[in-house]
Amino acid sequence: MSQSDIAAHALLGKKLKNNWKVIEKIDPADGSTGGFFSVCYIVNNGTESAFLKALNFNAFFQMFPGQSIVKILQEQTNAFEFEKNLLLKCRDNRLTKVSMIIDEGEEYIDGFAIPNVPYLIFEIAEGDVRSNIKFTNNINLAWKIKSLHDIAVGLNQLHNVEISHQDLKPSNVLLYNDSTLSKIGDLGRSLCSSLKAPHDDGTSFTGQINYSPPEFLYGYVQQDWNQRVKSTDMYLFGSLITYYFLGINMTALLFNHLDIRFRWTVFKGNFEQVNDYLLDAYYKSLEEIKISLGNNHFSKDLIEIIEYCCYPIPEKRGHKKSIKEIGNQFNFRRAIAKLDLIKRRTELKLYGND
Repeated sequence: MSQSDIAAHALLGKKLKNNWKVIEKIDPADGSTGGFFSVCYIVNNGTESAFLKALNFNAFFQMFPGQSIVKILQEQTNAFEFEKNLLLKCRDNRLTKVSMIIDEGEEYIDGFAIPNVPYLIFEIAEGDVRSNIKFTNNINLAWKIKSLHDIAVGLNQLHNVEISHQDLKPSNVLLYNDSTLSKIGDLGRSLCSSLKAPHDDGTSFTGQINYSPPEFLYGYVQQDWNQRVKSTDMYLFGSLITYYFLGINMTALLFNHLDIRFRWTVFKGNFEQVNDYLLDAYYKSLEEIKISLGNNHFSKDLIEIIEYCCYPIPEKRGHKKSIKEIGNQFNFRRAIAKLDLIKRRTELKLYGND
């Protein structure tokens, strides 16, 4: 089926509700979750431009041939409604470090087998973190720390309204205000205690698998839902820090340092049996990070955050003081405070950039 046969590809030039006009069709960023299933546009309402993401039902039929059309339409409509409701929840709670929805709707385009095109309209980003980051000689240290601070605040904001992102990765860190502001984007794989997620089966990691915390890769799932989702976000944040400074996530580092016999791609035992080998790989990964960061004043502080965020046994993740506080084990408050301290010291040039 060609693009000319798909309604989601026919929005260019259309006038939508609330005076939005579709003025440009764009390609979704590489690595963005659900990019294949969305068609993206720039829209303008006369006063501002924004980013529109249109749901492409036909892509799901191509991906899952032979499945019931009615079932696919229902599943994807549920997924769209879930993401929309999460975004509206974030907007209503004024989450400043989460990419904000501006509008939403559904356009009917006559002449197509599936004429309905649900869409979401977002504040327009300048790109994601991959377009702005450098990995050598601690270039842009102050910018990296400010960006990580923004994301930690964003995760804390989400957790405060019962949302856990579950898919934090570089392509979901969006840049605004000449790249001085970072926000969390794409809540499509998120989980929420008050909204049933159509993609949550209770046993699986809902984000992109090559960023997964190690426990999921060995089939281990914490029984406490709240502990599971918050420990996952904490791991993903620590893993994001390693990406900012090494260009590789913690899951890849663990894999590289694991005894080949105990890598999740080949090991057939359970999570408990591999714990000691995972811990060995974890400490070797931390050593690699220390070497890469060098003997800089900020290194110890950053490594401390990575260390407690990415501990491979999820029940023991979190700052040692937070673990003792009931309900606060996976709170980002201490990471936010530490990153703020590093940021201020960097701005005062108390930390070197060489």
